Amino acid sequence: MATQTSMLHIRIDDKLKADATEKLASVGLTVSDAVRILLTRVVKEGALPAGLTADPEAHDAWFRAKVREALADSRPAVPHQQVMDEAQALIDRKRRAKA
Repeated sequence: MATQTSMLHIRIDDKLKADATEKLASVGLTVSDAVRILLTRVVKEGALPAGLTADPEAHDAWFRAKVREALADSRPAVPHQQVMDEAQALIDRKRRAKA
């Protein structure tokens, strides 16, 4: 089943767009990818991602809540190597799709 999508229009300085496009392309991302990542993090974290918040107390509270959440997580642990292998497989698939 296809995911329904929406178009997002924003206005930014031409130079900022060009510079961001170049920097993101160097790591294999588009501006749309970066916006999607930001909005996904906002939804998951309930606010701006920790690195973007200007209030150190808000970041500390967010971080402590995330640690408590992680400690209370009853799901079985996933071995580090399995996570790394799955991440590498995803990267490889993305690279092959772009080639």
